[in-house]
Amino acid sequence: MKILVFMKAVPDTKMPLEYEETSGRLRAEGIVMQWNSPDRAALETALGIKEILPETHITLVHLGPISGERWIREGLALGSDTGIRIWENGIEDLSAGGKAFLFSRIAEILGFDLILAGDRSEDTGSGQVGAVMACRLGLPCISSAISLELEWEKRSITARKCLSRGYEESIRCGLPVVATVADHPFVERYPAVPALLEALAKEIPCWDLARVGIPMESLRRKEQMLTSSHLRFPRPRVRAIPAPDSSLPAFDRILKLLEGSVQHRGGKLVWGDEDELAEELFRTLLDEGWLDHLRKGVR
Repeated sequence: MKILVFMKAVPDTKMPLEYEETSGRLRAEGIVMQWNSPDRAALETALGIKEILPETHITLVHLGPISGERWIREGLALGSDTGIRIWENGIEDLSAGGKAFLFSRIAEILGFDLILAGDRSEDTGSGQVGAVMACRLGLPCISSAISLELEWEKRSITARKCLSRGYEESIRCGLPVVATVADHPFVERYPAVPALLEALAKEIPCWDLARVGIPMESLRRKEQMLTSSHLRFPRPRVRAIPAPDSSLPAFDRILKLLEGSVQHRGGKLVWGDEDELAEELFRTLLDEGWLDHLRKGVR
C-alpha cells in the first residue's frame, strides 16, 4: 500500500509575531516555524496503518525551502520511507488552488492508494487543498477525520469523524481516496537518536516545476480559477415607496415610512443528494448577492 502525506511548516503562534505595515504580512525575521499540527496528525494516522500493514510505503511531500527538510527528516526517523521537497522561486505565495493543482500532479507521478493531509493549516486555515485536490484527481474526499481503519483485503477504509454535540460519524469508502485529518489528541511518537542520525544521512530530492512538468504560467492560471474570501452581507436593494398622505397624523406618516424599510424574508426546504444540495446552496448565495464581492457583475 502506498500512502502520500502532504505536510506544511507554519509559524509558531506561541512566539511573538510582528507584521509589516507596508505589506500587511508577517515579518520574516524572527519567525519560528513548526510542523502544522493537523499534518502531524495525518502522519500519525499513516504510521498507525503501517503498524497494521508493515508493507505500507509512506512518502512525505513538503512544499517549501530547504529549511523544511528538518521536518521531512523527522518524519523519516519516525517511520516514513521516503521524502520529497517541492520548491522553486516564485511559488512561495501559492494559494489553495495552485497548491491543489501542483499536489495532484505530484500524486499522479508518484502513484498512491491513499492521500493524507491536514484538514487545514494553522496560518491560513482555508481548508480547501484536500477537497480541491480530490476534485482534480476525480476521487472521493473524506474531510476532518480523526481516525482511519484499513480493510486492505476489501480495498476500503472506515473513517471516524467528530460532529457537533458529541456525535460521531463513520464513513466507509473504497480506495483510492483523499482524506484530510483533523487535529485531535493522539499519542505523539518521538524518534530515537539512531533513527535521527540515519535520517540526517538520507538525501532529500528537490523537485522543481520542470521536474513535475508544470509551466509557471499554467500554475498561475489554475490558481486564479479558485477565489476565496470572507462571506459578506449583500448590499440592501433600494425600493421606491410612495409618499405618505400629508393629511394623516404625524405618527401614522412615520409608520408608513417605516413600513417601506421592512423586508420580510422567507425560507425554503430543499431535499436531494449532496450534489443537488451543494448546487442549490451555491445558486442561492449567487442569486441573493452574497458572492458579488468575489465575482463582480454576476447575478
